[in-house]
Amino acid sequence: MIVVLFDPRRPSLVPIEAIEHLGGEVQYTEEMPVAVPWSLSAARPVHSGEDAPVLLSSDPDHPAVVARLAAGARLISAPETPRGDRLVDAVAMMDKLRTAGPWESEQTHDSLRRFLLEETYELLDAVGSGNAEALREELGDVLLQVLFHARIAEDASQFPFTIDDVATTLMRKLGNRVPGVLAGQSISLEEQLAQWEERKAAEKPRKSVMDEVHTGQPALALAQKVIARAGKAGLPADLIPETVTSISVSADVDAESALRSAVLEFVETVREVERVIAAARRGSGVPKEFDVAPLGEISEDEWREHWPAEEPKAVEDRPQDPAPETGGEADATVDVVEEEATADEA
Repeated sequence: MIVVLFDPRRPSLVPIEAIEHLGGEVQYTEEMPVAVPWSLSAARPVHSGEDAPVLLSSDPDHPAVVARLAAGARLISAPETPRGDRLVDAVAMMDKLRTAGPWESEQTHDSLRRFLLEETYELLDAVGSGNAEALREELGDVLLQVLFHARIAEDASQFPFTIDDVATTLMRKLGNRVPGVLAGQSISLEEQLAQWEERKAAEKPRKSVMDEVHTGQPALALAQKVIARAGKAGLPADLIPETVTSISVSADVDAESALRSAVLEFVETVREVERVIAAARRGSGVPKEFDVAPLGEISEDEWREHWPAEEPKAVEDRPQDPAPETGGEADATVDVVEEEATADEA
């Protein structure tokens, strides 16, 4: 006797070993889809007549399955479900929601922005908590955002793409960035990181060290990214303004907006200096539109030579105070000046 166990989520997939046994008399348990008796002319329900040589089921706990296996029946099982199999079901569920859900059908990439941001912060909280259950849940919420955006993109009138295109793009990127690891080669951490950066630079050559710095991130993260980029480009640290490296927090100042404005202004300054350096290297004999040579590395001397000088601060004309009669008043004036200087430095 033989018991053939099917995948309950994909009962139409027949194990190869079982194919030769399906031509004769078989029985099937109640949960099997109606396609079974329709496809197998000699198939009949499990409780009809005597036991057939073959029993088909997708329920390993069914009494008939348990009894036959206990009696020594041979078991043929469907292959184990590969990892990622449930992602296919998640994609199908998202498709159903997008087409039938009143709320889901009205959403756009832009309307989902705040949800993506919220879920990202909640995921970061879960990572920090060390709670595995919370982490699993929040990863699912972020995955929902990926599936949702991909499904919205599928409906686009221009340049549509699917979740499979997203996966293909990711696999192509990883295959190009870390081919050694994926090929089974043994490489060091330093070699892998160098390979990644080298291939990334070849994929997306930058005209500026500030290219692909995404300005939508929080101002503090943006500042850290910009400072790191500037350092890698050889920009002397003392040329980075204090408005970028320092944060002033008070009830009267929007610290987020102030820092963001300072960082964006610094980014534009870096871009402008890069253009000036490129022009200086090019010389007057080569028109800008004909210069296709990459900027390459910039020396510290070049940065300093072409970096714009700070504009002197305007000094307000003040009426001259009468000479103080006591030393205390003079000392108070000095204290104010010192406090102003200290405030500027902070």
